[in-house]
Amino acid sequence: MLAADFLGAGSVTQLAWQGDLVNVNAGSWIVRAVAEAGDTALGLAAGWRAEPLGEGFYSLTTPGADSAAVLGWAATAGWVDYVEPDFMIASSARPNDALFGQLWGLANAGDLGGIVGADIAAAAAWDMTTGSREVVIAVIDSGVDYTHPDLAANMWRNPREVAGDGRDNDGNGFIDDVYGWNFVARNGDPLDDNGHGTHVAGTIGAAGNNGTGVTGVSWQVSIMALKFLDAGGNGTTSNAIAAINYATRMRRDFGINIVATNNSWGGGGFSAGLRDAIAAGGRAGILFVTAAGNDGTDNDLMASYPANYPDDSVISVAATDRADRLASFSNFGITSVDVAAPGVGIVSTVPRGRYASYSGTSMAAPHVAGTLALMAAANPGATAADLRVALLASTRPVAELAGRVVTGGVLNAAAAVRDVLPPAPPGLTPEPAPEPASTPTPVPETPPATTPAPVPELVPPPISDVGDTIRQAFQVSGTAGDIFLTGMIGDGRFGRRDVDIYRVRVVAGQTLVVETFAQRLPGSSTLDTYLRVFDARGRQLGANDDHSGSLDSRLVIRPRTTGWFFIGVSGFGNSRYTPTRASSGQNRSTGHYELSLQFGPLPAPRTPGRRVIHTLGSPDPLPVSVAVTPNRIGAFAALASHAAQSLLPPAGVKPRR
Repeated sequence: MLAADFLGAGSVTQLAWQGDLVNVNAGSWIVRAVAEAGDTALGLAAGWRAEPLGEGFYSLTTPGADSAAVLGWAATAGWVDYVEPDFMIASSARPNDALFGQLWGLANAGDLGGIVGADIAAAAAWDMTTGSREVVIAVIDSGVDYTHPDLAANMWRNPREVAGDGRDNDGNGFIDDVYGWNFVARNGDPLDDNGHGTHVAGTIGAAGNNGTGVTGVSWQVSIMALKFLDAGGNGTTSNAIAAINYATRMRRDFGINIVATNNSWGGGGFSAGLRDAIAAGGRAGILFVTAAGNDGTDNDLMASYPANYPDDSVISVAATDRADRLASFSNFGITSVDVAAPGVGIVSTVPRGRYASYSGTSMAAPHVAGTLALMAAANPGATAADLRVALLASTRPVAELAGRVVTGGVLNAAAAVRDVLPPAPPGLTPEPAPEPASTPTPVPETPPATTPAPVPELVPPPISDVGDTIRQAFQVSGTAGDIFLTGMIGDGRFGRRDVDIYRVRVVAGQTLVVETFAQRLPGSSTLDTYLRVFDARGRQLGANDDHSGSLDSRLVIRPRTTGWFFIGVSGFGNSRYTPTRASSGQNRSTGHYELSLQFGPLPAPRTPGRRVIHTLGSPDPLPVSVAVTPNRIGAFAALASHAAQSLLPPAGVKPRR
């Protein structure tokens, strides 16, 4: 949604309104009058003006006034029926770039054997944000053609460096590193002499809606060029480490907002140095997006690096085609490859102002990196963990990917952006009307003479402050029947950031239905629950907020192999905590709840309060390392490769193409 689509529109800004982050015409509102009002009766503040739109509507301009001031004025103005933002409107956020119709990975029209909707839902994501140049994505590759007309506007420029003066102005140890650095030639010119890095950069962030060529996933972004692959597409692990370390230092020590690095390359064996460099970047808050590889093999059985490094910052990506099939060349792995993204016939920028179509997991990864850029633009306060969790939990399930990648699905940019949006500030989103209290069905009384003594319900005692992390999880005993536990969010040392995590073993072939009862309990509970399930590594397998018209939550787990699962209960809004780190959540709703664990075939809906079995175990703090293959798991992001070429030779590193 762009101001350019409107004549006379003001600047575009984003506003939290009724639970959504929307693009609006800054300082402009639409007012509906109770009845036609004359100009003298409007009661406007100084500097405000109202222009009639006809039929009792006014365009209200309020320079310098925030939303709270406008809403407060509307509440006291006797003639105002309602007021709302002047929303920006565009034609489905479809850019005017000449080659946009060929970008099936962003918007699949179903041609050339494709399937409508077999894409990353980019247009819906652009309705929420088109990106920000405050967000930096580092392309660690063969360089970037920073003169390309579709990339020049979105290239990162070192704010503390003076181009061409031969000095290290910012004191980072690199002279004239204006766009990044060339680790091959050891100078400040990372111009691409291969083409691979420029193609990757275009998918991430070619300028959108500029009437030229293609558009990236993020229309606006800052691309940092870190060249370590030479003209032939070959590189060394030492230079890869140096490039990663450059990005880490620029974020950690110089405050450059590097959200992620794109690493569409691989080869060689396990490198402790590369592993440790990636981990250091992760600690600095940088996500490492990498291509899964182009051998068509299972990375669980035959490791491919860097995709197989187990650090939490690594997001390994497989490639799909326009029919939502796993690409024939793409590597996969139910525990080692996190997500899939479009990677066959991807049109993007190449050097000297040209465009070309490439295939490979190298082309899939930048779709993920670009999505991370959109997410960071939509919520600048989101941490790397926030971005990762939201990205992994929001994939679009694809049947062919079940059992092939951790998430079992394809990148969904729209859902990822929506899931990371910050909550609306107080006062901007009207409070929903409270739901009427449910009336229990009356039970006919039985004459006292024939009424037996009541049998006490098996009501479990509440568990005090259930563990906040996987290592502290409360172990549930039993793998059959129905288990009911009671707990409370807000009873622990972290207050409204409290999280309750339970450890439960599920046998292969079983169905485990996990359900919370809080809002539906007799009496009152202030808790609006949010349910998450994790594997032993803390990777999200699934999540649920509301179920069947209630604010309570429900999840179904059907594992293929026996293993341990970890159930997280929290208040709505505290949905992006890290299950391996205590006190990583947000202040949200509190209250008591019942947790139902029902083993066996999928049961019919149950009535809260009818407890069959109650089994409690004791906490088991021992770490768990088991392989589980659930039906649905949350995961990371994507990377790429060309199908035309093989992966790197045993020594060295090169693009995955």
